[in-house]
Amino acid sequence: MKNEKEYRINTYDQLKCIWMASQVVEYKLCDNQFDCENCQFDKVMRNLLEAKEAQNSDISDIANIISDKLCSIKYDDKIIYLKNNLIAKEICPDTYYLGINPILSSFLDTMSSMTIYEQKKNIIAGQQVIEILGEWGTISLRAPMNFLIYDILYDPNDTPFKSHWVAIIGVVNQEISNGKLFPEEWNKMHEKATGIIEEIKSHVSPVGRTMMDGGTQIKFLHQLVGKKRYINILNSLNA
Repeated sequence: MKNEKEYRINTYDQLKCIWMASQVVEYKLCDNQFDCENCQFDKVMRNLLEAKEAQNSDISDIANIISDKLCSIKYDDKIIYLKNNLIAKEICPDTYYLGINPILSSFLDTMSSMTIYEQKKNIIAGQQVIEILGEWGTISLRAPMNFLIYDILYDPNDTPFKSHWVAIIGVVNQEISNGKLFPEEWNKMHEKATGIIEEIKSHVSPVGRTMMDGGTQIKFLHQLVGKKRYINILNSLNA
């Protein structure tokens, strides 16, 4: 009886398809005398595996592109880094360009629109000044200081973030000081952003562990991490 049981187990193991033996599929016994070259199932599995490899390559590219952007961003003494992911640059006394911090811009994908408060409007510290909309949802950037919007430079028909600068504002030096980031605060923000993307890169699934699920091709970061976490990441970059 014992020998018969062992025989069945050995026979079962010997009949396992190579895809079952390598734990890629849960159950598949070979019915083609292990002639993999002429096996339709083997061809299907290899096509799926190649597609999976291509997809994982795309996923790695998504994270690497953001990582490369962050590595290229250096602290610029000519730029005034503000709280709430905004930046400014002096044009003349009490007049500045207003823009979006390039650290945040590095993470933004598939932006469909951006809304800026109307010009000639006084903006109070803490008030929403910019709203960014994408297929992932929306985020709001709030004013870190009091200022007046003189002119809006952002063109809705233009390429997103073709320029860092989205508006011209009027603001006195004391208000700039209130909303300004110190270099060490900027460094912490940059380190945090780099840490986030490195953590995401470390969790990209290795190729070949599971079968393709036939889902939507991943092209953007919000598809990789999920919309909720993506928005949380964007909001967490606020300094």
